[in-house]
Amino acid sequence: MNLQAPQPSAYAPVKADPLRLASATIQAVDRIGAATSEEIEKTAEEIMRGATEIAEKLRELAGAIREHSRIANEHVAGFCDKATSVLEGVRGLQLKLEANGSEMETEASDDEILPLPALIRKGPAQPDMNDEFR
Repeated sequence: MNLQAPQPSAYAPVKADPLRLASATIQAVDRIGAATSEEIEKTAEEIMRGATEIAEKLRELAGAIREHSRIANEHVAGFCDKATSVLEGVRGLQLKLEANGSEMETEASDDEILPLPALIRKGPAQPDMNDEFR
């Protein structure tokens, strides 16, 4: 079996010191970790800022809905009060009319009996025999 060491890269230094290579690798990993953590922190801040804005907008919306509901409730209550008073007025008027109607009936029955109109006193109409429209 023929085991040969792999050929070094053209970009690798001619004589690589394993200690320096390990130190450079650790530094690169540290830089990548620091850059990644900074990006994550920026993203977290943006998310928190966006969430705060959304929460503020939702609070504003809740306040506006609360105010509109209060105004609508006042309008509905006012309408119901007016409708109730109109209904009570109509009932009162109806009772007055019924009371006046019964008084008028008793007054009319107390009055003398009026004579029949002349048209009714004559009786049914008799056909004229000289009528030319036959």
